[in-house]
Amino acid sequence: FICNWTSHFIMAHYLVKQLRKGSLTKRMVWVDRWSDYSVVVVSDDQHKTADSQRVYCFCRDTKSTLVLDAVLQHVTKLLSNTLFLFGLRSEVLDQLISHRSSAYRVSTDGVIMNMQLENISQIPIPNRLTVTNLKQKHVETVVQEWPYSGIFSDCKEWVSDMIKQNPSVCIENEQRDPVAWILQQDYGCIGMLHVIPEYRRAKLGSAVTMLLMEKLLKEEDYLYSAVNLDNKPSLAFHERNNFEYVSDFSVGFVVYPYEDGLQK
Repeated sequence: FICNWTSHFIMAHYLVKQLRKGSLTKRMVWVDRWSDYSVVVVSDDQHKTADSQRVYCFCRDTKSTLVLDAVLQHVTKLLSNTLFLFGLRSEVLDQLISHRSSAYRVSTDGVIMNMQLENISQIPIPNRLTVTNLKQKHVETVVQEWPYSGIFSDCKEWVSDMIKQNPSVCIENEQRDPVAWILQQDYGCIGMLHVIPEYRRAKLGSAVTMLLMEKLLKEEDYLYSAVNLDNKPSLAFHERNNFEYVSDFSVGFVVYPYEDGLQK
């Protein structure tokens, strides 16, 4: 039912695809009304004991912010948990935070950058290295190297599930240790890219990114990344690899606390 929004909300594309495949069995979905909805909220229903619940939100425009807030209140009450929101446009978040003072951003907002098909290229990889997928034995390494892992109390379990369910690319050295990796996160964009310092002049970051782009292309997924505005190295990396900015589209990462009694 969010198919109508794919042209306006890039991140809805992935959820639409999963809905059509019947793969959203571990998600809960709320709308403000049927069928002329203005708000869609999708929660991760896999890790209910976590300190916060990851929630992906879509709000038609800033005029619907109060409706969004009412839906989020309903969700926090049902889940009895704080929500970690992703997917909302920055201007909607500004309105939401001004209304719900307990909500707050956890970082600067991110820009959306996408990859055009003609910009996918092959990057040579040294013969001594092996291309494979991320595996469960890599979970702790991925979590340890991801700078935002401390935000989520269930980060290890979350990464483990994404490695099981989503496409990924990993490059291992001769000792079978991971030296570069990337994966598709559970809201569709690529992320958690990392290259071990001693391998950073071999263009392995570009190599795993392009290899993942090829995988996602076969899956008919939208090829995009969400990059924090203050992450200058990542912005420069995406620009060098011919990612393009999606104009007038930025998203934020917000904590929406559970309040007993739902007092404003």
